[in-house]
Amino acid sequence: MSRNAPNEKVRFGFSATLRVMCAADRHDEIEAVTGLTPTHQHEHGDPGLLGRPWPKDLWALESPRSRGAPLSKHLNWLWEQVRPHQEYFRALAAEEDIDVDLFCGYRSDCAECGFEVRPEALTIVQALEIPLEVSVVFE
Repeated sequence: MSRNAPNEKVRFGFSATLRVMCAADRHDEIEAVTGLTPTHQHEHGDPGLLGRPWPKDLWALESPRSRGAPLSKHLNWLWEQVRPHQEYFRALAAEEDIDVDLFCGYRSDCAECGFEVRPEALTIVQALEIPLEVSVVFE
């Protein structure tokens, strides 16, 4: 059941982040090799949300596109940044103790809404051979 009145506009938002986890000793290397500056990074045990320590270290590059932009635009922006360095990121993802993924967020105030992803926007997932994770939150 939707909580929105018939004429009320549905609110939604998207995000997309390339995450490299369990590679704290490689954070400087990632920047040096790719020239990309992480949007966020922390090490395992650093103070995190609500004062709890982070369970894993993280190097993250998040799309700066607005939350109102379609998910495909976020993914395409990330691919533009990563494409010149795809071999490097694919090699990182193939290492046994390193986790690389594409983490996407979808928030909406409509529990009956969905979203689409254009096929070309999934190129990054296939090229890097990494999983796509989606967090869905209905507010």
